[in-house]
Amino acid sequence: MLRTPWGDADAMRERKLPPGRGRERAKVRREQRERIFAALIANCARQGYEATSVADIVDLSGVSRGTFYQQFEDKLDCFLALEEELLAVTVMRAGERLAGAGEGAARARAAFAVVLELLADQPAAARVCLVDSYIAGATAVAPVRAATERLVALAASAYEEMPGHAGMPVELTRAIVGGLRHVIFNRLREGRETELPDLVTDLWDWAMSYGAPPAPLCRSGRRGIVEVESPLPPFAAYSPEQRIIRAFASVVAEKGYVATGVADIAAAAAISQTTFYQYFDDKADALIAALESSGAQLAAATLPPARRAADWPAAVRIAMEASCGFLAAEPDFACLRLVEVFSGGATAVTTRDRDGARVLATLLGAASEDLPDLRPLTVEATVGAIYAALQAEVVAGNVADLPEVSPLLTYVALAPMIGADRAAGIAAENGPPRRD
Repeated sequence: MLRTPWGDADAMRERKLPPGRGRERAKVRREQRERIFAALIANCARQGYEATSVADIVDLSGVSRGTFYQQFEDKLDCFLALEEELLAVTVMRAGERLAGAGEGAARARAAFAVVLELLADQPAAARVCLVDSYIAGATAVAPVRAATERLVALAASAYEEMPGHAGMPVELTRAIVGGLRHVIFNRLREGRETELPDLVTDLWDWAMSYGAPPAPLCRSGRRGIVEVESPLPPFAAYSPEQRIIRAFASVVAEKGYVATGVADIAAAAAISQTTFYQYFDDKADALIAALESSGAQLAAATLPPARRAADWPAAVRIAMEASCGFLAAEPDFACLRLVEVFSGGATAVTTRDRDGARVLATLLGAASEDLPDLRPLTVEATVGAIYAALQAEVVAGNVADLPEVSPLLTYVALAPMIGADRAAGIAAENGPPRRD
């Protein structure tokens, strides 16, 4: 049985209303729509969005092809309508629980628990919104981002009722919601959704570890990006593989991964498609190579200065500054790693996250004595919050201004580990790494 909000997807044909006059047209159309939605969820769960066809949906739902096209223009239109309905229900239930009776923190915690329970109860439907939407392309991701912003607004209103949390910057609240979503995404992607209800307490404690910073999280002085005339770094000009990787990242930043073809990549790299296939099997292979290459470059830009810091909290601050600087100087890689990576599926996301985990493990290696009880879940949620804060800036077109976000990232990274007040003080520091 494959459960959907409308019942077992394989039993949709049995739900078909018997023919007869007098039936309300709106009721019939709604019943047909629900069967189509359930069939789309089931097909995405079993074979993925890309491999699902209208014929598959029609066959499983028991509606005619004509009926399908009376309701939807095509598969994507159907997917968008399904997304809107699922996301609206999720936001509505969270909002209802938050508006209920009781103390503010208790209501907020209950609203969070309701969302996790709903996702665990309907994992196939949840994966449609939070996993398959990226495979469907930018149009399908937009409703998810809009729903996320509605949840950010709910979270912001909840924080305002909690002592020590009133006045939280929206950028910080957005990052925290992003960290929670990162944990949820990982569980859904890995088929571990049954864990979600049991994570409520730990994730709630993590979210509450952030307080309203005593001072704005901003840099005291801005360092501009130096413009370089050459379109490629020196090494890339001599390496065909690197030239292809950078051309790939450039095209994906412009067109999106889903719309990018091998012909586009070859044209941007000024090579033949035959040459492309000498280096890569397909665009998915090029994506993994680009993530590995950019991840290695990011680590090389981040870790050496961090290792010269006085202590590990200062190393985290320096690493955040260096990471933001690298991504600002490499906007195509920033878009690839923070936005388009999800369209590449599980392997791409795992590759990206592995790079981030290695950097963080190096930074926290010296903190083992200070943080003996540090939980993997805390690290996972914190990494997700950092990604979310960066992604919000890239989506907004603010890649060049990423260095301005480094104090926020420093605070996000350190507050769950050393406390909000000390984290805010370190985030406000400036200057090069130094040893005592």
